[in-house]
Amino acid sequence: MEALRAKSLQLTAFLERVLDEADKGRNMYRIITPRDPAARGCQLSLLTDDRGKALFDYLAEHGVVADWREPNVIRFAPTPLYNSFEDVWRLGELVRSL
Repeated sequence: MEALRAKSLQLTAFLERVLDEADKGRNMYRIITPRDPAARGCQLSLLTDDRGKALFDYLAEHGVVADWREPNVIRFAPTPLYNSFEDVWRLGELVRSL
């Protein structure tokens, strides 16, 4: 369990960095999940602007499994048993390409 929790913390921190970099200068979203790893689990929620649903749909069309919460929140949950750092990187590349 310790190894899974460690990977979970690393994956979520990596996701946070990747999403911050992918949005740099575009202001499409902001991460509303606490930035402190001790105050969150393995999910990050993004409060999006009016382009949020289009971003969610684009990611889904490219194989990203996420959760849409009305009116404008996208939730990502990289889980250590199923997701890799490459998966997280790919998500960032997709966001950047939009």
